[in-house]
Amino acid sequence: TQKNNMAYHKNSPWSQANLPHTLVTQRSSSINSERFSLLLLEFGEIYFEDFSAIYYPMAPSEAESVEIKQRGRLKLCSQSILFDPLDFTYPIIKVSFKDCKTIKLLKHETSSKFPENTFVMVATQLTEMLEWNIIAPFKFVKEERRLLFSLTYGSIDSVLSQIITLEHAVRLPRADQHAVIENVVITRQSQVSFNTSWLENLYEEQVLETYGERVTPLVSNPGRIMLTSSRIYFQPFNNVEVDPVVKLELASLKHVMKRRYMLRHVGLELFTKGGLNIFLVLSSTSKRNNLYTKLVALPEVKLQQLDLEEITQKWQNEEISNYDYLTCLNFMADRSYSDIMQYPVMPWIISDYTSNTLDLQNPATFRDLTKPIGALNEERLAFFKERCSDMSGKKFLYGTHYSAPGYVLYYLVRTAPEYLLCLQNGKFDQPNRLFHSIATTWDNVFTDHADVKELIPEFYEPPGDFLLNLMNLDLGIRTDGTRVNDIVFPPWAKDANDFTEKCRAALECDYVSERLNHWIDLIFGYKQQGVEAMKSNNLFHYLTYESSSNMDHMIDPEMRAAIELQIKEFGQTPKQLFRTPHPKRILHHKSPKYQTVDTSNIVDSRDVNNDSLSGTTDWVMINSEDVPSSDERGTSNTYNVLKLKTFQKSHKEALSSIRLSHDCKMVFSVSNDKTLKVHQVNDWQMLRSSSISSLPLSSISVLSDSKTVVVGSWDNYVYIYSVEFAAVVGSCYAHDSSVTCVCWRSGIMATGSWDSTVKVWKLPSCNKPPSPEMITELDHDNEVTCLDIDSNVKFIASGLADGFVAVWNIEHQAKEFELKGMWIFDAILILIL
Repeated sequence: TQKNNMAYHKNSPWSQANLPHTLVTQRSSSINSERFSLLLLEFGEIYFEDFSAIYYPMAPSEAESVEIKQRGRLKLCSQSILFDPLDFTYPIIKVSFKDCKTIKLLKHETSSKFPENTFVMVATQLTEMLEWNIIAPFKFVKEERRLLFSLTYGSIDSVLSQIITLEHAVRLPRADQHAVIENVVITRQSQVSFNTSWLENLYEEQVLETYGERVTPLVSNPGRIMLTSSRIYFQPFNNVEVDPVVKLELASLKHVMKRRYMLRHVGLELFTKGGLNIFLVLSSTSKRNNLYTKLVALPEVKLQQLDLEEITQKWQNEEISNYDYLTCLNFMADRSYSDIMQYPVMPWIISDYTSNTLDLQNPATFRDLTKPIGALNEERLAFFKERCSDMSGKKFLYGTHYSAPGYVLYYLVRTAPEYLLCLQNGKFDQPNRLFHSIATTWDNVFTDHADVKELIPEFYEPPGDFLLNLMNLDLGIRTDGTRVNDIVFPPWAKDANDFTEKCRAALECDYVSERLNHWIDLIFGYKQQGVEAMKSNNLFHYLTYESSSNMDHMIDPEMRAAIELQIKEFGQTPKQLFRTPHPKRILHHKSPKYQTVDTSNIVDSRDVNNDSLSGTTDWVMINSEDVPSSDERGTSNTYNVLKLKTFQKSHKEALSSIRLSHDCKMVFSVSNDKTLKVHQVNDWQMLRSSSISSLPLSSISVLSDSKTVVVGSWDNYVYIYSVEFAAVVGSCYAHDSSVTCVCWRSGIMATGSWDSTVKVWKLPSCNKPPSPEMITELDHDNEVTCLDIDSNVKFIASGLADGFVAVWNIEHQAKEFELKGMWIFDAILILIL
């Protein structure tokens, strides 16, 4: 493990590569051919179904209206109806039922140009969205409109009856409205059971079927949850999802975490070894616990155990970085990228945003980590205390929180604008209030009575694209005449990558490492609430704490709605992880000898003539004076000082396997992003980038000519890829489950899998090798995670998920011996047999 605090611990289990996707990644992965999404609905609104329909815009005559008709889908929701034209040049039209004056079947006359199954809506106002499929503030048309729709298929009477029922419901008092809509929902959902035709294997034993919701940022979508002996499925009640059913193999699960949702213990978040995750919410704590108990009891489920004490000890001993440790604490404190109301929180570290250079040796550069944001300014704190003393009932210092959906989207408006539009009812904020300048934001955080927000992880994750207006959004013009575009950086940062690099360097420096435990006490620890919180000036509005909401016993629908709105908009305090003061970090290494973060020491791959890598680089900062002598390392002088040749961002997601060519001129890598990439070592020029499979790639091995590689995939296949022809030249269905590892040597290929087998194949090395020919199959008692073949092709060693190592004599197809070791994750090297 790197001991230098300026280095990034990329191999840590808590590094970003091993985490669930950020909001921006989730956003990009969820884009599909349809414009409509649940983000266009009101908070808590339910999308039921849609119908093929035709919209007839207003025109001087019926004939002209028919002439300009628009074909599309009519979306029926609990509080509104939307029309989504197939032609993206037209906007989506949304009509709230509360704005409807009339909904009725159009009286048909013999001379009418409209079909008989046409109905009319008269609305006092409507909303137009995503015209030309451009993300922009919604257009609110505040004038009476007459809208005509006809159904392409289906019964108009049935559809119109449902629309009128929902339109009547929204006019009732909230309690009655809630009862009517809930009755509609229950009636619809009770008629839907899990479609067993979606089962991957008809022989799967059905363990549990129940109702639940899938949570993604700002929205939740109801459906059926099916747990079987080998998979867990989620089938939404509507068709808004890209896939009609989401399924995860139980054998692929890495963590299953009980989660809070809206301060209720009803959530369950599942993470796979490949970085996928799904956040499910059930109707009660008992039902959540029942699903959890049945899930983890299944023999296919083998989870990695999380020991907070052990992880804390590793952080103390500098085995994991500050960033990775804070990421771990967020993970264990119910913070999730899937739930924007509990988005991971990170601290402000730097307080100097005016100097030309960033001096990490100067204490004045840093924020005081012993105090919450609201207590950094003594004058402002005096105001908070005076206000608190005048309060009756439950007292608090800060009416706003350090982490809330509005703050997260304030930072991410340039990369997730549709989420901000959803949160703010179709509008961006005023240009003067948008995230415009780092220095201005810090000044507001330090002085504003309504602003005590902390940061989000993206500030410490180069290249910092969230700070750039890469989507060319029209965010308006400020009162000083400047257009809101890219973020204005402090003088000591030349661009987004440089800024996030230096923020990360500050987070990892010694000064912060020695004091970070104090901030942990405030956010995750014993100063989070109660008497210690008051002593530390760290007390927030009582509804941000789990113990004060009591949502499970809330009967009054109006009170419940008000509290849910408070939780949604004003934030939630993380789960408390520590009840006693958090231990300090023990710094063993020699202090870095640097005065400023000098970017001239960083190898910048943007100088490489390769446009495809622009804006996607990661750097590691190395100070050669900090490298211990050979005597200190306990090694011979043969190695002298190891020099980093290059450190680059190559894939969008976690790398799963990497190999050098036999002449060490090329690097081959595969990733969870489903791509194979080939780079030259000398200048890191990309030679090949190919999407091999529809599922993540797990492993790679290079044939002797270095022109051909074999790639293992989660889709159970092994692919033969020709670098020369830049194409897959062969493939074979190798295993009954995901291929986890592959190794080739001297015409023999071995593959391992989650199906607990190793298969040995004949595969000669040539430009266009034939399909692999299986020689033998070696059975194991557990999932195979890694393997290797010795140079004489006599032995194969295989590592298993339960910690066992098996060595096979493939000449005699017999197991030589087996031994129990630690958990096996990385490659096995057979050196002496």
